[in-house]
Amino acid sequence: MRQNNTVRVREDDSIWSSVIVRITAMAVTLFVIAGVVLYLFHIGWPQRTVTRVTDAGLQLTKKAQFSVKDIKVEGRKETPKEAILSALGTSEGSPILSFDPAAAQTRIAKLPWIAAATIERRLPDTIVVHLTERVPMARWQHDNHTVIIDTMGIPLSDAHVDQFANLPLVVGTDAPAQTQVLLYNLNNFPAVQQATTAAVRVSERRWDLHLQPNIIARLPEKDVDDALLRLSKLITDDKILERDLVAIDLRLPDRIGLEPAPPATAAKPRAGEKL
Repeated sequence: MRQNNTVRVREDDSIWSSVIVRITAMAVTLFVIAGVVLYLFHIGWPQRTVTRVTDAGLQLTKKAQFSVKDIKVEGRKETPKEAILSALGTSEGSPILSFDPAAAQTRIAKLPWIAAATIERRLPDTIVVHLTERVPMARWQHDNHTVIIDTMGIPLSDAHVDQFANLPLVVGTDAPAQTQVLLYNLNNFPAVQQATTAAVRVSERRWDLHLQPNIIARLPEKDVDDALLRLSKLITDDKILERDLVAIDLRLPDRIGLEPAPPATAAKPRAGEKL
């Protein structure tokens, strides 16, 4: 009995030793493999391999006629063509499958004139760019500086003022936010619109219209349409602009104030001159 017990103990020791050896060997093997993998990543071998395989695949698609042959741009008016092509990040002859429409759309949307953009990749060889550009609305004069603003009242940084000299001129700190409503109202009164050379915001509450030849029409804070209707009748029916006035006050709903121009002062004779 004692002899058998001794044999069993020795057999158990042998089994455990074998298990420990195997586990140790496995751990060493995994450690070596992990080390090799980390080293390969460190020297960039997997990345280079993936890049080479990807480039090879793209070249194969290019040979199969999946390359950019046509770039169509719709809705472009003010945005330079070169700026769009640069933002697209591709060119004629490039593999079309390497083109990322979403990334290109993000870049194009940041261009100064762009309000919205959508990009389509039409296989096998066409890219279509749909643009919605911002619309110039007026010239805004502020702090002795004039810029072009769009219909949202936002300055167009790339717009040259000289190219839009025909746009209405507005003046005042809060003028951009109020211009669209004013211009909409003026569209209903062509006589007033044609006579207006500038619109000036007063105390961020109301507008003064500068009319040809040199008359100021003071509009009310509210009921602007009614004031413009009265002013339109004065211009068309009473020929008010031909009178010697400096101001027309329309701020009160039940009356119109007319401010005549000051009388011309006779020139005084110089010393030694006779009248």
